Amino acid sequence: MGQTGHFLVLLALVGAAWSAVCYWLSVREKDLTSSLEWRRLARWGFLTHAASIAGMVLVLFFMIFGHHFEYQYVWQHSSRDLPMKYILSCFWEGQEGSFLLWSFWVMVLGLVLMRRSGEWEGRTMSILSLQQVFLLSFLTGVYVFGKKIGSSPFLLLEDALTQDPVFLFSDYMQFIQDGTGLNALLQNYWMVIHPPTLFLGFALTIVPFAFCMAGLWEKKYTEWVKPALPWTLLGGAILGLGILMGGYWAYETLNFGGYWNWDPVENAVYVPWLVLIAAIHTMIVYKNNQTALKTSIILVVSAFILILYSTFLTRSGILGDSSVHSFTDLGLSGQLLVYLLFFTVAAVALAVARWKEIPSSEKEVSTYSREFWIFLGATTLCLMGFQVIIPTSIPVYNSIVGLFGGSSNLAPP
Repeated sequence: MGQTGHFLVLLALVGAAWSAVCYWLSVREKDLTSSLEWRRLARWGFLTHAASIAGMVLVLFFMIFGHHFEYQYVWQHSSRDLPMKYILSCFWEGQEGSFLLWSFWVMVLGLVLMRRSGEWEGRTMSILSLQQVFLLSFLTGVYVFGKKIGSSPFLLLEDALTQDPVFLFSDYMQFIQDGTGLNALLQNYWMVIHPPTLFLGFALTIVPFAFCMAGLWEKKYTEWVKPALPWTLLGGAILGLGILMGGYWAYETLNFGGYWNWDPVENAVYVPWLVLIAAIHTMIVYKNNQTALKTSIILVVSAFILILYSTFLTRSGILGDSSVHSFTDLGLSGQLLVYLLFFTVAAVALAVARWKEIPSSEKEVSTYSREFWIFLGATTLCLMGFQVIIPTSIPVYNSIVGLFGGSSNLAPP
């Protein structure tokens, strides 16, 4: 099973990369016949990618429900005495499972975009497929030039704990009859529904970002707003629902001191949601009044980049001493930083290159108009996000100072 899982990870990665390249070539190709051929190849690549991810999900579920404790992920996150609903939750308790869940949702959205995005398919799908390449790289667990890339959920326990003397016995599984189980704090019905909802919200932010980047890419500066707005609304609603679930769960079970205790991980998700809601406001203003287009571009891009930043904060281990539910560092911090910087630099570079060409309205907006107050509300949301993200990022600032040999005693309030 583990070998099958490893193979499917690599096949999904290759399928996503193939799809991204072929979609890009289909957009660049001027000849219609050649463009359609590249698109056909891109679709087959993405369908292969989708089937591989579905296979990975099935294999991991089979390993967990079958109590195959010879695999590190199963042994580390599940046990025989767990009720069925909590065994289901074991899938996304760890880093690897949650990355797979995120990738699964993006794959589902990609299948929808393939059928529904029309003329935008080539551009949006190339961007979405590229994100899948990055997400799946976190699941490879292979060594490249002596550097480990990703962490596989299909790793055998004997390969993960090589120094343990129990593995000197050929029949070592007789000593491993059960796993360590799900964290007691996570044995709650919210663990069954909160992470899938939250990661669907995470995944949805790529769609308006892809439409926005596609619009800048093809110089369709205004046309991208209409197809992107419904996805932005859905993303804001789902991400908000996930945050509400997490806040209530924290109040009900984890005893964090109230609905919101300004935990850095909670903040890291809250800020992109605020920016996404602000983007919805400005996109509606543009749709009705042809103003705030540049602001909409900034906010849509920022919402997605902030999701990547929150992922870096949560999963790099940088918040290990300041958050009760950040992940431990599995050596992914470098990869996460590359993931964040790649999309940030690419998006900013494209926006800067096109900025002077983006139309802007000279129309005066009355302070008594609906558009003015919507824009003011969006500005307030962004200021709220800015006020939260600065103290949340203090551990990052301290780490940067430490890299240069300095020391910082700043602490989140």
